[in-house]
Parts: sequence; structure tokens; C-alpha cells
Amino acid sequence: MSNSKTGDILDTALNLVRNIGFESLSISSLASEVGMSKSGLFAHFNSKEKMHLMILDHGAYKFGEDVFRKSLTEKRGLPRLKKIVFNWINWYKKNGGGTCPFLAAAVEYDAKPGLVKERIQFHTNTLINSLAKSISLCIEEGHFKNINDEQAAFELYSLIIGHLIYLRTLNRDNSHELFENAFESFINKNMNKSRNL
Repeated sequence: MSNSKTGDILDTALNLVRNIGFESLSISSLASEVGMSKSGLFAHFNSKEKMHLMILDHGAYKFGEDVFRKSLTEKRGLPRLKKIVFNWINWYKKNGGGTCPFLAAAVEYDAKPGLVKERIQFHTNTLINSLAKSISLCIEEGHFKNINDEQAAFELYSLIIGHLIYLRTLNRDNSHELFENAFESFINKNMNKSRNL
């Protein structure tokens, strides 16, 4: 199977898990969605576990490209952090929208030790570490006070996940407004007031 065909299949799989979850996605249901035979798709993935691992890896790559890499056009520090958050929030709306695949997987595999849970931990830690690095650049550039970047990353990540739950699970019409207010408060709390931006 060509790399482009694999990419198309994984794109479809990622969109499905963002809307129906991992456990609801089987090789059979994915085969039907992409117009392949079950045996043909099984030969590619070999197992449901491998399929989930490949979807997680693909999701992490797409998220990194769409959220973090596309922020590199902005100046280091707060402008780039704001762009990351903007990209992240809009990522939920991409290709018809959907939840965070890592959050969905984290809930479904919370009590299931194994390779999939380990991969979820790896990608989620990578994501949070990237967020912490972006916050540390805000400190280096003098935009933020000398704060604990790990604590700040926890707070910002919690705001983003909270926004997703208000938006997708609770269907709150004002979820975006609430998030914007919370994000502004986060920035103001950590802002280096002696630096004019």
C-alpha cells in the first residue's frame, strides 16, 4: 500500500475516532468507510492494537504540523504562544470538527495498561512539554515573569481541555467566550508588567 494511500486511510480513521472514539472503530468499520475489504485492511494493520497505535502516531504528527509548526511564523514568546492556542482551538473544528483524539484515547485506555496507553502517555507528554517550552520562551523574551513553566503549562492545558468539554460535551454556546476570558486572565496573571508589548 502506497504511503499516500496509507495517509488517506489514517486521515479517515483519525476523523472517525475524533467523533466516535477508539473502541467504536474496528478494522471492519474502517474498511467499509474507505471502500476496502476487511482482509485487505487487516493485512495492512495486522491488529486493532496496531491500528490504534498508527492512528495515534498520525494524529500526533498532524497536530504538531497544524498547531505548533504553523505557529513558527510568529515572533518568539507571547505572539507565538497566542498563535499556538488559536491553532489548537481551531484544530477542533477542522475537517468537520471533533474531540481531541488523545483525550478520547486517554479516557478509553485509562485502566488498560499496554502499548496503546504507553503511546498515549508519550504523545501527551510531548504535547505538554512543547507547551511548556513555548511558555519558557515567553519568559526568555521578557513577556512573562519568571514563573514555573511546568505549572503554567498545566494551567493552560487545563483551560484548553476545559474549553473542549464545554464545547463538545456540554454544548455551551458561550464556551469560546469563557475560554477567551480565562486565557486573557492567564496572560495578565503571568505578564511581565515592566515590559511594554
